[in-house]
Amino acid sequence: MSSKKKNKNAYKQMKFRMGVFQIKNLENKKIFLQTSADLDRAYNGDKFQLNMGLHSNKELQHEWTKLGSDKFEFSVLDELKLEELTTELEAKKELKELYKLHQNELIETGISLY
Repeated sequence: MSSKKKNKNAYKQMKFRMGVFQIKNLENKKIFLQTSADLDRAYNGDKFQLNMGLHSNKELQHEWTKLGSDKFEFSVLDELKLEELTTELEAKKELKELYKLHQNELIETGISLY
């Protein structure tokens, strides 16, 4: 087996931290809620997109550009505890359920979402 193939297989076996995170606007308390299959990379990915003006959420992008990055806070709200036998499909379903749970909780408390 080639080293490239070994590296690819090793990567596939890696377990990443999955869960729900938020980017909170500290000025108006509005929250961008999202799930990620790799929480350790989530913030860097979104921050890079926001700094480059390429984020998919145009309202968040506009406010980030207007206010600056120091007016936003990134935090992990919930981490999915994966069992060894959890399939990718089950993990996606669990992430979706966690997202809905946090979304409903935030809306019930009167917090606006992007």
